[in-house]
Amino acid sequence: MCPFQICDMVAVARLLNLTLFVPELDKKSFWADPSTFGDIFDVRHFIDSLRDEIHIIKSLPKKFNRKTGGLLVMPPVSWSSEKYYLQQVLPLFSKYKVIHFNKTDTRLGNNGLSSELQKLRCRVNFQALKFTAQIEALGNKLVSILQEQGSFMTVHLRYEMDMLAFSGCTHGCSEDESQELKRMRFVAY
Repeated sequence: MCPFQICDMVAVARLLNLTLFVPELDKKSFWADPSTFGDIFDVRHFIDSLRDEIHIIKSLPKKFNRKTGGLLVMPPVSWSSEKYYLQQVLPLFSKYKVIHFNKTDTRLGNNGLSSELQKLRCRVNFQALKFTAQIEALGNKLVSILQEQGSFMTVHLRYEMDMLAFSGCTHGCSEDESQELKRMRFVAY
């Protein structure tokens, strides 16, 4: 899961008043990265910073697995809205006690999400997802080395032109800028 997908699942857990277990990262895509959530992000900070919004547990209890039942593995429908989760997903919890979303399309924030849930998504992205101390230290060391060499500019090699638009976050933007970001979301797809 990428950060936007994590933001979506926190919002869905809040919307449905459900417990979230710490997200699993994709280990099977073309990135072939064996990292876990805890290898990259500070799990305790993630849980503590969202304590007033949702209940988060570190892992799924062993009694819930694919072999013993009680667990449904599924992707959500693309471009799904709050209504989809409330009307289609929430009733599944009466049959299955756990639903494991194996991916999301990161578009929840672009489907008329309530401002309360949109603010939560942004808070997850910019506050709750904090790198581990080791990654923070390495980042600070790299910045220090670069600063010693003079001025510098960095570019995230996976940066995509519509990343800001698809974050759904418009804090600090003017109304015109917010509308431009909204237009970009729908032109891109």
